[in-house]
Amino acid sequence: MSFYSDSEIPASRKWIVAFVAVALAVFILKVWLAFSTEGEPDISAWRDFLAHIRACGVCVYETGGLMLEPRGPRITPFNHPPFMIHYLRTIGWLSSVSHVEFAAVFRVVTSCFDLGSAFLVYKLLHRTQVFTPLRYVLYLLAPVTIIISGYHGNTDTVMIFFVLLAAFLIEKPVFAGLAFGLAISIKVVPIIFIAAFIFYLPSRDRLKFLGAAAAIACVLSLPFIVQDPETIVRQVLGYGSFPGRWGWTRALFAQIGPSNVFWLVARLSAYLLLAYIWYLSFKMGQKRVPLFKQLGVISFVLIAFTPSWGTNYMSWLDPFPGIAGALSAVAYYATSGAFIGKLYFVNPDESTPLSGICWLAVLLITLVFLRQLRANPSHAKAQSRKESS
Repeated sequence: MSFYSDSEIPASRKWIVAFVAVALAVFILKVWLAFSTEGEPDISAWRDFLAHIRACGVCVYETGGLMLEPRGPRITPFNHPPFMIHYLRTIGWLSSVSHVEFAAVFRVVTSCFDLGSAFLVYKLLHRTQVFTPLRYVLYLLAPVTIIISGYHGNTDTVMIFFVLLAAFLIEKPVFAGLAFGLAISIKVVPIIFIAAFIFYLPSRDRLKFLGAAAAIACVLSLPFIVQDPETIVRQVLGYGSFPGRWGWTRALFAQIGPSNVFWLVARLSAYLLLAYIWYLSFKMGQKRVPLFKQLGVISFVLIAFTPSWGTNYMSWLDPFPGIAGALSAVAYYATSGAFIGKLYFVNPDESTPLSGICWLAVLLITLVFLRQLRANPSHAKAQSRKESS
């Protein structure tokens, strides 16, 4: 069996060598950041989560963790799926046996997953028939992923790896479901993609995908999900970041402040956004849009119009702007890199004009994606999966 499908044409050997060299150089940079910096306050919270996990396991959902911020320490809730208890214990064990600081191990492990994402994006760009060396190298050098994985200290890029793996394995719905179940075991965010996977698959494969995803997510949640299900569900599904920090809600907040009207508009807009993503997934599934492109469209629609936002959310977009074109990729990576780099390394003030510039870039790329969908109503029919077997 050929390693490549008919739509996946390998790059030349020289390009492969160049890609590997760039990916390894970026990985070394992340490892250097992991060992030479303290990271963001999130690291202190992860460390304290682990301390509570070691002391009493599932009680971490009640205790939360102490986050050491420059303006003073605060308790932050543990709002992660139960599998993250196992994940943190593994990071703690690796730290102990290697005699390497927890913060460094946490970020090195995250950076290792990015190497897997680099391979998957290479394959998926080919499968979607939009691969060019420029678009791929731009992804490898994506500054937000470098910062989030190597410096910040969070699991967003690990979650994205498993979403990409699910898309890569979609021809085998059970394995794709297992990968997707792993993604939602890291963070619940991939729920926004579930309609895309469902509508992309033939009806006979949907239950296989959903069953495998649910099964692995449940198994990975044991034994904690049966010890305190009510608290876990409340903490994990009840999480919501603060609106008014990004995009249109930032402009609205500047005009009317934290009024009842603001909170009502923000909440209603979140429901409308989720409904639109579901509708959009259904329409893209009907048109047989390549799954990787569907994930990119959904990611950009989400971040362009989300009422709530966090800096780490920007890494969700990194695998996808090249699908819209090289110019879109340059615009996104340049503006997001400048914005997030300034927040982390220069001044954490989110009122910087770079925030608005970055949001406009995300919005414009979102419109490019949506225009491509309208202009090519049967774009993916020629690329549709063979459904005869």
